[in-house]
Amino acid sequence: MKDKLITLSNRQDIYREIDEYLGSNLDKRFRISLIDQGKKRSLSANAQQHLWYSQISNHYGDRGALEVKNFCKHAFGLPLLLNSAKHADKMEFLLDKLDYYKHSFESQMKLVQCLEVTSLLSTAESKIYMEQMIFYFNDLGVSIQFKDK
Repeated sequence: MKDKLITLSNRQDIYREIDEYLGSNLDKRFRISLIDQGKKRSLSANAQQHLWYSQISNHYGDRGALEVKNFCKHAFGLPLLLNSAKHADKMEFLLDKLDYYKHSFESQMKLVQCLEVTSLLSTAESKIYMEQMIFYFNDLGVSIQFKDK
């Protein structure tokens, strides 16, 4: 059964789907969990992240914004998704099939560029991602600004 959004208005339909699914899999046992959907992250959070990628790139001068983004996806985004109730299983499966952690750092950066990471983050996860960016790069002496100068 696929991931479903359940609300008061569609719960009876979901119950019927569950009953049908269980009825066609009598010899199996399943676990169900409800996860607060929350809000999708805003475009402004996405724009803010890209502004920071550029600021960090400009600070160092030896890497582009895309390289910074790939590093952030790898260092901050993947761990969040691997701890996510919604995405952990799929992301773990994908990384395992890619032998992601057996590749060199350079290869990992190329692979992570092809993976959907930040767009899968919930609003709360996106906030943590951005906080981790601030803490990490501020500790390295990179001053991250909320608006471009």
